[in-house]
Amino acid sequence: MIEDDLFDALDACLTPIGSRAEEGEEYKAPLIDILRYDSRYVRLHWVPLLGKAWSVVVVARQPIDITLKDGYPQLLERLARAADARFAPGRAGRWGTIGLTCIVLTSEPIGPEEDTQLQAALAKMPRVGRVVPLGILRLNLGQEAMSMALTSSPSGLFPEPLALADALTAKFKRYVSMLET
Repeated sequence: MIEDDLFDALDACLTPIGSRAEEGEEYKAPLIDILRYDSRYVRLHWVPLLGKAWSVVVVARQPIDITLKDGYPQLLERLARAADARFAPGRAGRWGTIGLTCIVLTSEPIGPEEDTQLQAALAKMPRVGRVVPLGILRLNLGQEAMSMALTSSPSGLFPEPLALADALTAKFKRYVSMLET
């Protein structure tokens, strides 16, 4: 699969939910290459000041200085900081909490124990501004394989992680241990 095919699959999954694609950005320090953002306004509460949030999906390449084994909490922190800066309060009518889903493209082979490692990285991610991590999906386009770790969202207000997992599982192989079947 190539990136254009992935973006078509993301559009098919996220556009019906109401997400809009936006151009990504590249940071030199710390090193990170965000290919695109998908964002959607979420109403959390009937009181306007309390109830505004954003659901953001970040698609990024895995930096060369990050490894899955010990570097993914730092990668998630970098992605959260980029989303927090891009969707800063008061800029372009953006406010409130950010429910963040990360899609990381990697050239490293996907293995059978990665879901557990991603879940641990998601749990270790430091708190960054207004960002609440909802999930991380790691994709190897050449291998057409994926691993993922997801958390639950309140009352289904952030359907993006599950929708992406469902849509991408149809296109990518998953390594599932015998105990999970």
